[in-house]
Amino acid sequence: MNVKRYQVESMQEAMDLARRELGSDAVMISQSKVRKKGLKNLFRKSVLEVTFTYDPTQTPSAKKLDMNYMPNNIESIKKEYGNIKSTVSSEHFEQLDKRMNSFEDKLTEFLDKFDYVKRNITYDYPEEIQDLLTKLIDAQVMDELAHSLAQEADQMQRQQPGVDAKEIVEHLLLEQFGRPEPILHKKFTQKVILVLGPTGVGKTTTIVKLAADFAVKQKKNVGIINTDTYRVGAKEQLQTYADILGAPLQVVYNLNELDDAMEAMSDRDIIFVDTAGKRPGDEQHKEDLLEIIRILKPEDTLLCLSATTSFASIMEMVDIYGFVDDYRLLITKLDETKHRGSVLNISWYTKKPLAYVTTGQDVPNDIEVADVEKITKQIVRG
Repeated sequence: MNVKRYQVESMQEAMDLARRELGSDAVMISQSKVRKKGLKNLFRKSVLEVTFTYDPTQTPSAKKLDMNYMPNNIESIKKEYGNIKSTVSSEHFEQLDKRMNSFEDKLTEFLDKFDYVKRNITYDYPEEIQDLLTKLIDAQVMDELAHSLAQEADQMQRQQPGVDAKEIVEHLLLEQFGRPEPILHKKFTQKVILVLGPTGVGKTTTIVKLAADFAVKQKKNVGIINTDTYRVGAKEQLQTYADILGAPLQVVYNLNELDDAMEAMSDRDIIFVDTAGKRPGDEQHKEDLLEIIRILKPEDTLLCLSATTSFASIMEMVDIYGFVDDYRLLITKLDETKHRGSVLNISWYTKKPLAYVTTGQDVPNDIEVADVEKITKQIVRG
């Protein structure tokens, strides 16, 4: 496996470059903000540095290139550079030479930082652990995480030979998930619950399910504030269900109206706040959400993410909402995929507790507290 690093303005740009140059099987393994070297870049803003690992035989250009020779160390690349240098015109030589000055340092950093890629590929797993690793990968658990779990399980089994490997892996998954943290409500208090998430993950339907659960099953007085005035039909959908539940609905077209909306909800036990899902990089969306948080001071925040979304897109969405200090995960559309590894990937990447999962469109039934033991068994046992 090879690695390649891009310095770009946005995650989408990095994903597009990787898809075009490295192929659809490339995997992102790190991202960070860096400042370009050189005096001219001293006062410029930092860029996003994203690193991918990929199979060189699967790149779009592999058929056009001689893939038999792939330099994988500094000395071989230096030799190749010398060959290239002799064929380059003098007018490009100086520019290439400057780039080469920093290339060795960067390559050394690559080889040191991502040495675990080689270890994972060459790691000699016992047959039982290898079978479990295959199940993890088949469940769409990210390769890096799957290998990490397999290696840890192997080490634990070596220390305790009598323990079943499957039980060890299940234990490690449960540790990764942690305890689910659903919303709890204390009597005689008012709780504001902010629901975030990208467009299309089912935020509005999920809010209705939660509102119905608290209103019908837990006998709470609920209210809904809708700040998503961008999506066509959002108000009508919420109004229909709010009427069925006998719950007031306040639609906020301007953030200055939030105080009045809260005043109208003064007798409610729980207030759900629906928000717009906007495109990546929308600074106005971020500012609006920060203002909503400042005014409403929500006790709980739920980030809705779909189990059917690719991991690359999940990372992008999570990073977009990185300015939110604290939230719990609500995984939607679990019924639309058989791969439960996506839930584990989200938990691993966000390091946030699971709250709920949704399993269909039926209101209010198709929502439940995340059953991490059930999800774990589905991942490990298929």
